[in-house]
Amino acid sequence: MKRSQSVLLFFIILLIFPAAAHAQAWSGIISPSRAMDWSVAGIPGGLPDSSWPVCQTIAPYTGTSTAITNALSACQAANPTGGVVALGAGTFTLSNGISFPQASSGHIVLRGQGANATQLNFSGSAPAACNGQSGFVCASSTDGTYRGNPGNSFIAWTSGYAQGSTQLTLASVAGLIAGKTLLLLNQCDTGFSGAACTTGNAVDNGGYFECAKSWVISPPTGCAIANQGPDGPSWRPGGGFAYQHEIVQVVAINQGGCGATCVTISQPLEHPNWNSGQTPEALAIQPIPQIGVENLSIDASANEGTSSAPGPAGISYGHCWQCWVSGTRISNTGSYGIAGGKGQEVAHNLYQNNYVFGNPVGYGDNAGFYVQGGGNLTQNNICQQRNKCYFNDGPDDDSVIAYNFSVNQYTGAGSNDLMGSAAFHHSAGDDFTLFEGNAFNDIQDDNVHGTHLNTTIFRNFVWGWESCANGQCGAFTQKNTSVSALIQSSFNRYAADVANVLGTPGYHTTYVSTGAFAFGDIYNLGNGNPNAPAQGPDPLVASTMLRWGNWDSVTNAVRWCGNSSDTGWSTTCASTSEVPTGAPAYPNSVPTKGDTGAGQAALPASFYLSTKPSWFGSIPWPAIGPDVTGGNIGQCSGVINIAGHQSGLPATSNAQCVGTSLTTPAWGGHVYANPAMACYFSMGGLPDGTGSVLAFDAKTCYGLSTLGGPRPQPPTNLVVIVD
Repeated sequence: MKRSQSVLLFFIILLIFPAAAHAQAWSGIISPSRAMDWSVAGIPGGLPDSSWPVCQTIAPYTGTSTAITNALSACQAANPTGGVVALGAGTFTLSNGISFPQASSGHIVLRGQGANATQLNFSGSAPAACNGQSGFVCASSTDGTYRGNPGNSFIAWTSGYAQGSTQLTLASVAGLIAGKTLLLLNQCDTGFSGAACTTGNAVDNGGYFECAKSWVISPPTGCAIANQGPDGPSWRPGGGFAYQHEIVQVVAINQGGCGATCVTISQPLEHPNWNSGQTPEALAIQPIPQIGVENLSIDASANEGTSSAPGPAGISYGHCWQCWVSGTRISNTGSYGIAGGKGQEVAHNLYQNNYVFGNPVGYGDNAGFYVQGGGNLTQNNICQQRNKCYFNDGPDDDSVIAYNFSVNQYTGAGSNDLMGSAAFHHSAGDDFTLFEGNAFNDIQDDNVHGTHLNTTIFRNFVWGWESCANGQCGAFTQKNTSVSALIQSSFNRYAADVANVLGTPGYHTTYVSTGAFAFGDIYNLGNGNPNAPAQGPDPLVASTMLRWGNWDSVTNAVRWCGNSSDTGWSTTCASTSEVPTGAPAYPNSVPTKGDTGAGQAALPASFYLSTKPSWFGSIPWPAIGPDVTGGNIGQCSGVINIAGHQSGLPATSNAQCVGTSLTTPAWGGHVYANPAMACYFSMGGLPDGTGSVLAFDAKTCYGLSTLGGPRPQPPTNLVVIVD
């Protein structure tokens, strides 16, 4: 009997352990309906290629890319489970772009000897086979599905809609391959139905509103700025309104006897609003898996293009699963540094430890990282002189943007008073994004093309201002358009802003505003658009948003504004709650973590990492937040916007404050430079981001022996079999 009890206890412990392992770091802060498991973003465990054999090493040469392209094809054929084509140290001058094999099983890497050692200069055109976005280095599948393709063949999704579900019932499983096939789960926008998602209209439901239709004032319908509408076509044939999606992998079919057309998916459903009334369907995608580009530099100076016809991206991926770019330097691309999912979505890609420089032609939507799809991780990168560092220009769900640094959001030559945004949501369907640990001038959820839902912003340093001392404002003496730390425009609902450090001391004077294109405020919430027909402000942006434990330069204090039991309730908070306990559909309780002065437990260091990553080195973990003290970020002193000075900007030493000196402490002492920011300054970068491209070596910068170290993860998918 005692032995039986012991065995039973053993199995009970095993059964409990997975649940404990799945406990989310945001538990006790964010309601489960508003967040997800971000630890699965990117490639859990890190890069998979450390033991892949080197098939061939190619010495530097001048000519076409044929030798490299042929080597990639031969390596993939000889090593279908993983192989590397190495490029030697020196300069390759290529007259056309490099294409990875398309009709293949993937698992192939192009690897240089380091960004300061292997240089690729492209003097000619990019490859044409990038399926939507040309790139000097290109990898995309021959799957044939893409947004706007009238030939996309959807499968009816008949049950399994609940948030958190991992098993779905489809009308058919023909052609689905467990362990390979991706399902793009898609439903009509709020108010629409039918296979084409054209029946109905976009009427605001007063809560969780997924929408891409242009705003019409009478009768009031839609959400996007008037005459803008969706950002490109939807996936549905006929161009209907269907911008909500999630991308998952098929893990098994009929697992546990759930049914002949029941599929088990790689991660739980995250949206809380899947329902039969909006005609949910699934599209099968056969991606190209595990393609990597590592440890090299790409320069596009010879093919930059123009502001109206920008040149190719540095690296472009389409329908790529667990693909990556690591340890690269990409400079002077006219469009994007790295484009993932332009036309063909990418899923669970990893972009880490890169440096992207320069927007030479002033193309307005250029970005260091263009990401579209789902589950992607953009981590520990540096952007300099890009209009945007991170950009969603199409539906993207459950991605993580973490520990990046961006400086000088270049908006083009000549007079310009508009501040570019380091991070920018621009399309309906950009949902459940986690921004964590970044050092950015601002983060923006706009309202140009539709709604964005469930954005979480955690432990970021967002100073919300950019100097005109860099000579890029022309006749203007200051940036005075969209100069805010966090811009969350109309119809951007159910956000969570937690433990951030916001604003610039000496510049910001207003805590919250609602006017479009405002400046001088910490939060610009629910702003509409004055263009005819004008959109008024959306009060549900603020009333559905969770704000908790943020320090801002206007309040000059940490705000724990939940209820009367919280620190500073009557003073700092003026007895006004910033917790949406009464939000429609998905309220959030007052958090039980963070306000240690009121006896609460401490905040977690991360919402997606279980331990301090190796690339953090000696930098304190966490580096940003209300519980951080003695931070090394100071502020360059003096009058702001003085030509040749760095006044007002964040820096780490006197030497960086050209024309002035460093004042410490600043930002309440709550900020240490994250690894990417520290790397940038160690390379000799200036606080205002001016100057030429810098020498960059990720291994040296982050003190790593390799660039593919694993990311600590909790155990998942544990199974107990009791006989």
